[in-house]
Amino acid sequence: MTDIHQELATLVAEASDGQISVAEALAESESLGLLGLTSMGYVRLIQAVERRYGVAVEVDDDLSTLDTVPALAAYLRTSAPPTS
Repeated sequence: MTDIHQELATLVAEASDGQISVAEALAESESLGLLGLTSMGYVRLIQAVERRYGVAVEVDDDLSTLDTVPALAAYLRTSAPPTS
């Protein structure tokens, strides 16, 4: 597990108002929705990811690619602005 996975799992836990633990978010390989992340939770998660990592998640993007912590990490690797 990398630091980014831990950070993203923490954002998932916060977005779910504690309904999903960091450990559960890290362990889920199919869908955060299966753990109970609601549509409002996804909105909060996307907003938190945008703020934290400086990316813009476009509405036209396929949001199913953001449905697990590893998928979120992969999305950030391809979407994050370069650091100097």
